[in-house]
Amino acid sequence: MKFWRSIVFTAIVGLGLTALASLLLESYDHRRMQERIQADASSLEANIRGSLVRLLYASELTGALLKTSDRTPQQQLPLLRSALASFYQSVKQVNIVDRDLNVIAQTLVSGNELVSAKTYQGTTVNIAQLEQLTNDSLFMPARNFSSRQHDLALFIPIMTTQQSYFVVAVINTQELLKQTIHHHIIEGYQTSVQQHNETIYNFSGETELKDLWAADFTISVANSHWYFEMWPTPAKFSDLHIINPLITPLMGMFVTGMLMMLVARIRKQESQLELLQQLNENYNQSLKKRDEVEKQLAYLSEHDALTEVPNRNALIRFLGERLAEMKETKQQLVAIQLNIDHFKDINNALGHKVGDELLKRLAHRLQSSPHNFDFIARIGGDEFLVIKQVATSELHAKELADELTRLVKPQFFIGRHEIYASASIGIAFASEADYDADTLLRHTDAALIEAKLADYHGVATYTRAQQSELSKRQVLLEQLHRAIETHSIIIHYQPMFDLINQHIVGFEALMRWQHEDGELVYPEEFLPLIEDTGLIVPLTDNLIRQVVSDYAEFTQRGNTELTIGINLSGKQLALPELPEILTSHLRRNQVGPESLHIEIKEELYCAHANQDNSVLSTVRDTGVKLTIDGMGLNHATMDAVQNFPPSLLKISQPLMADIPHSKVHALIAETMIKFAHSVGISISAVGVETQQQVDFLIQRDCLIAQGYYLARPLAKQDITKLLASQVKHDAPNS
Repeated sequence: MKFWRSIVFTAIVGLGLTALASLLLESYDHRRMQERIQADASSLEANIRGSLVRLLYASELTGALLKTSDRTPQQQLPLLRSALASFYQSVKQVNIVDRDLNVIAQTLVSGNELVSAKTYQGTTVNIAQLEQLTNDSLFMPARNFSSRQHDLALFIPIMTTQQSYFVVAVINTQELLKQTIHHHIIEGYQTSVQQHNETIYNFSGETELKDLWAADFTISVANSHWYFEMWPTPAKFSDLHIINPLITPLMGMFVTGMLMMLVARIRKQESQLELLQQLNENYNQSLKKRDEVEKQLAYLSEHDALTEVPNRNALIRFLGERLAEMKETKQQLVAIQLNIDHFKDINNALGHKVGDELLKRLAHRLQSSPHNFDFIARIGGDEFLVIKQVATSELHAKELADELTRLVKPQFFIGRHEIYASASIGIAFASEADYDADTLLRHTDAALIEAKLADYHGVATYTRAQQSELSKRQVLLEQLHRAIETHSIIIHYQPMFDLINQHIVGFEALMRWQHEDGELVYPEEFLPLIEDTGLIVPLTDNLIRQVVSDYAEFTQRGNTELTIGINLSGKQLALPELPEILTSHLRRNQVGPESLHIEIKEELYCAHANQDNSVLSTVRDTGVKLTIDGMGLNHATMDAVQNFPPSLLKISQPLMADIPHSKVHALIAETMIKFAHSVGISISAVGVETQQQVDFLIQRDCLIAQGYYLARPLAKQDITKLLASQVKHDAPNS
């Protein structure tokens, strides 16, 4: 739009200037033409005046000759007629009059009409002028000496001692003007002569230019005035132009067009320049944003997103720089690792939002400490590490540990919760780690493990014995890593039975680590170790992949009504990758999600069921079912069931162990069964070891159970045989 506005503006200005230039040049051209016409008219005027002067001169010469002649006026007439006829064709006749203006003699000079007269009948003024005339010739109106009203009479006085008279040359005015004008007028002009508003001579054919372009002048003759007008013919008018009237508009339009092209080019270049400037600005903005993003990424890469304190990356960099300097000067530096005691229980009981806020509050307390720690970092879920350069080792480190304990001890008010927390503390010194960052962190980790044995408020300083224990943990992690890669983490399946008809209705998948010697290790022994490492993701993926694949094989043999359950820990349940892992393996094996049950502990269920947008909602959105392993019914559990009802509630093994001997446990189990029926969820029992327990469950309408009394956990091939046997048993006799 801006481009076209510039073009239109240029066109308007260009055309306006063209019009103005045309007007100015036209005005200049017309002025010069007027001057030229006026100059040509002045030339004609001079020639006409010259002709009249020549007549006067000739008459005076004639008078002088006549004055010296002895002849009578009558004798002079033939000579005068002959002389005038040769040189002055406008003289028509010559009269000789006496001083009383009476005609003495007449002769015809040209033409064929002699106007006879006895006396000159001039006006009183004319006669008075003639009476005073003695030497000079004088033009007078011809009056009665001519039949034409506007003819002239040139009186030549002849005054001698012998005689006194006038020689009067009667001049045809039209002929005089014709001869003079035709001889002197410039080609291409037209003219007219008026006397007393009457045209006495007209030499014109076209009068359209007369009103605008006529030049005029006046000549006084014989007490009268001749008014001359002269104007050009159209052809002459065109020749008078010094500037072609078409050139200016054409040149103006050409220049305007060139200006429009120039403006268009300039605007285009400006647009391109603006575009380049915009691109450059955008590029600079992109660079600025990229720098900001890089700074933000650099900040995020070295800062914890939750607490905004430095993370492990920043800690490693800081230690790498600081320890290298301190190694040369042999200065001492203490690293103190702090871990909140039973933080998992706080998360499970109050929810992750409260747990996250607790971590943020603790980070703020550490930053506000009067000890001004050299460095504070969050290096794990609930683990912080502080660095302080110290002059002495043990004493100063103990003071710092006490300070950290005092920082954690005051209650935290988060929402409507009042939380009392404690922390375990592991201490290590740079000199003991030979000023190596990785070694120092391993030492603090080993000391922290030792401190956590105290359960609450534990404090331990690194010793070499702790390093041995840490090394064992590292070896165990490496073995677990190889076990996952070699699929040494196997799955056993414990059948779930319908207690009425003894049919298998489902399985619970149980994870086992099979050592090279064949020994089986249960999840309770290795899962806590693996949860804080990156191995938890491939372990969970392998677990779900194997279970879903095996289930697909089980159902291909006619057991289409089976369900299968997988136990997941809190860390596994919170994995962001879990929904994708579930849906991908279910889709790949063409297994409906409703056949798969995710089984979690009651406390984990209560912690998440009352939260908006919880991980339970994310898992449920995949279509799988939820099973709760419960120890009883409390207010939190009933609220959770109301807010987020599961598909199946299991009576846990510890609760079933004392049934029917423990009346309390029996009452709790009976209450759970009634509650499940009342809210419309399924109920089953785990850990059934006796027939008495089977009878107890049947009597209370809990018809699904599992346990060693019914069937032990079995390998895949054994389950396949068991299912085949059941199918064969159910087949009708042939």
